[in-house]
Amino acid sequence: MSIAYDTWNPYDPSDADSLDDRARLRERLERDRRTVRKMLPHLEREIENPGRDLNSVGEVLRPYHLSAREAPMTSADLPELERLCRLILERGGPRQNEIQEVLLRLIGATAAVESAPFLLEMLRYTRRGDRFGPQRRQLALWGLARVAIFHNLPEAYSALQGGLDDRNADVRYATADMILNAYLRAGRDVPQDVVDRLHHVARSDPDDSVRHAVQRYLREPWASAAGGDAS
Repeated sequence: MSIAYDTWNPYDPSDADSLDDRARLRERLERDRRTVRKMLPHLEREIENPGRDLNSVGEVLRPYHLSAREAPMTSADLPELERLCRLILERGGPRQNEIQEVLLRLIGATAAVESAPFLLEMLRYTRRGDRFGPQRRQLALWGLARVAIFHNLPEAYSALQGGLDDRNADVRYATADMILNAYLRAGRDVPQDVVDRLHHVARSDPDDSVRHAVQRYLREPWASAAGGDAS
């Protein structure tokens, strides 16, 4: 099913926040980060547990789902998160996709420029019979969109353009939304080559839902200002 990934995070800075709001947000964020850090050793034990099941994984991830789903970790946390992500890819086993998703969401939420190499690695990762591949690529692109928003990283923007050519329609659908967010949320103009590429997708993508979504985006106010290939 085609879905969109929201590049906004409740912890993202906002000019509308008062000093008191920011202080409360920092306090809550640090509490959520502590929750995640406390969870990670237990998660590693589950990854290494060949007998893991629905109940055991659910119990370990429960604190994350209850209170820390939105928590952007720090760049200092990335090596451990990336190590665990590689470990679950290596070990496989029950509930591996759920564990991958949690780790990739934690990595992507950081919006740290240091996360880009790993997210690009996950974007290229393939293995035989990998049913989670399309979702992994969407999560990697979501993280790269956040990096692009906060750091204007050319490699992140380039990866998003590449996502418009993904072999999976759900990935292309999600990417079209994320690439626009990566420019417009950051207050940047959408480059002409991206506008032209979106017009091409709107005309030629083989999937109806992708074409219709991009056609809708191209009727939004930003597109009138951008101009581009209307043929």
